[in-house]
Amino acid sequence: MERKYEERAKEEESVEGRERRLYEASVTGSVNSLKRLMAKDPLTLARAAVTCFNETPLHVAAMLGHLDFASYLLTHKPDMTMALDLRGRSPLHLASANGYVEMVNILLSANPDACLIRDEDGRTPLHLAVMKGEVEVTRMLVGARPQVTRYKLDQGETILHSAVKQNRLGALKLLVELAGEVEFVNSKDDYGNTVLRTATALKQYETAKYLVEKPEMEVNAVNGNGFTALDIIQHMPRDLKGMEIRESLVKAGALSSRNIPALPGKGHQLMGESGITMVIENPQLSPPPPPPAAAVPTEAEASTPLQGREKKKRENKKEWTKEKRDALMVAATLIAGMAFQSAVSPPGGVWDEEKDAGEGKMLAGTSIMAHNYPEGYRVFMACNAVSFVASLSIVFLVVSGVPFVKTRILTWLLMIIMWITLTSMALTYMFSIRTVAPTNDHKEVMFLGVKMPDIDRVVMISLLVWFSLFALVVFVHIIRLLIWCVRKAVRCVCKVGKAIIYCFSIR
Repeated sequence: MERKYEERAKEEESVEGRERRLYEASVTGSVNSLKRLMAKDPLTLARAAVTCFNETPLHVAAMLGHLDFASYLLTHKPDMTMALDLRGRSPLHLASANGYVEMVNILLSANPDACLIRDEDGRTPLHLAVMKGEVEVTRMLVGARPQVTRYKLDQGETILHSAVKQNRLGALKLLVELAGEVEFVNSKDDYGNTVLRTATALKQYETAKYLVEKPEMEVNAVNGNGFTALDIIQHMPRDLKGMEIRESLVKAGALSSRNIPALPGKGHQLMGESGITMVIENPQLSPPPPPPAAAVPTEAEASTPLQGREKKKRENKKEWTKEKRDALMVAATLIAGMAFQSAVSPPGGVWDEEKDAGEGKMLAGTSIMAHNYPEGYRVFMACNAVSFVASLSIVFLVVSGVPFVKTRILTWLLMIIMWITLTSMALTYMFSIRTVAPTNDHKEVMFLGVKMPDIDRVVMISLLVWFSLFALVVFVHIIRLLIWCVRKAVRCVCKVGKAIIYCFSIR
């Protein structure tokens, strides 16, 4: 037993034992343990700076947020703030990444130059604080050494690019506020991308909206491939965020690269995929003379706004046609499924087993409605078949397309077929209700001068409302067609009249 105690005492007195106890004190943040170690060996911290290649006690304390332990360490060895671990990170890197504001304050007080240290990836403590969204730590680091905001990563990315890529809007706003110079805000990476272009490519709406509202932001900056931020969002898949970003850019005066005028005597510098910079010289070295004040615009100039409105009108028509086709496709698919289900499972169900009746044999799986109401079953199946075939026709026409028919005419044809389908579905519903209604209800009422069962009155009222609505819609479309025909006729008459007048004037 005494030998074991002696071996333990020797182990504690050895260098390895002291290093182990120093590491344990760093993990627990025990200042008393550190004091005892230094009392036994005043060179404890000096040896730690030489032997602790992975991380120093200050690295551990900064990582875990032990303020008192870190303060005591820095009191006796302040140069430990510049020590690096195996990945080139200082204790300030670890404290900044974890958001320990007081720890960062202690380390900066010991040596403010620690915030200029880069790790093996080229990142300073400010980069880690921004990427983690630690706004208060970011404020302290920039205040200690403002020049750290100008440090770039390997691909020329600035600290603003790091904030945007990690979607840290709070840190981005603070950086722009503290060092919001025009050159800094519009700085580009090695590919010519500004932070606005990066936020647009990542579809960060809030970030893009904030940037375009800054007066120092150049919204029409061109990247290495000759694209502006508006070009990027216009070539991306359309969604709600993309549309909102595009609207913000347009409001801020953003333009496509092809609409940006070239400066006199300078060309558009565009970088192709091969990386070779192409300069397209502007042949007009001096600005053209201004037109006379009383000059009358030519016919081409006067028609330009009209052409723009006509183009927009055609685009709106195409969009309307596409939306109509998509809606008809969905409705037709749903109706086809309903019609198929009604055919295989008619109202009233099917016979579970074979039965013999005086009127004939009833086979298992056959329709009960066909046996009890043969006339109604025939009409029911006819209406259901029309609905099924009409809906399949809509699906077929939409999928295959008809190249020799105009798109708008095809859309109207699909709508007419859909009207037929819905009418057939209404009639199918009427016969289904009459089939499943109880047969012992002998209550009769007067409807339009005719006695009929109460359930029939409900069905007839429903159908009457449906056909009234149907007739109203058809009437409106007929009126629109007549107006269109009258306009066409008037235009033809006017053209013929102008031609006749022109012929007589020549004579």
